[in-house]
Amino acid sequence: MGIFADFLNNKLDPNAGQQVRDFYQIQTGPDGQLTYTGNESPYNQINPYAYMGDEKEGGSRLFADIIRAQTDDYLTRFAPIEDYLAGSITPTGTTFLEGDMARTRQAVTDSAANVGGQYSRNMQRYGLSGGVPDFSNQTVSAMVGGLNDTRDRDADRRLAILGGGLGSISQKSRAQQGG
Repeated sequence: MGIFADFLNNKLDPNAGQQVRDFYQIQTGPDGQLTYTGNESPYNQINPYAYMGDEKEGGSRLFADIIRAQTDDYLTRFAPIEDYLAGSITPTGTTFLEGDMARTRQAVTDSAANVGGQYSRNMQRYGLSGGVPDFSNQTVSAMVGGLNDTRDRDADRRLAILGGGLGSISQKSRAQQGG
């Protein structure tokens, strides 16, 4: 059994392992070996030898088959995602903004509660009890900054969708984070 098969079958949570198998269309054989059952390539149906006898137009016909296969691959795998993303554009951003804002609010609120809890536990270690200082100004400041950043990121996402620049979004994200 290979390392990946061992990981999927024995080390990974069974539900997560099944999700990976389903996503990548992987089957585990009786011998424990993994086999890929999906359409490995959009070119599988192309026979490169089909036009061997046609010296005049064989190359052009084979090239046309390749272009058709690429177009079909694009239309089945990428066009639906592009359509979904294009449908998410609003006049001011994307439809993802509301969920992003809610997650930002929750993160800031949870962080403020965490700071208060840490302060309280620190004081208890020294045998002191008392109220937690008022961190409301810091919380409001963090909330405003976080929400503004979230709006800016959504505007950037909208421009990336409109300009077709999502292909390098992970590199842009790492560059902005300094990583």
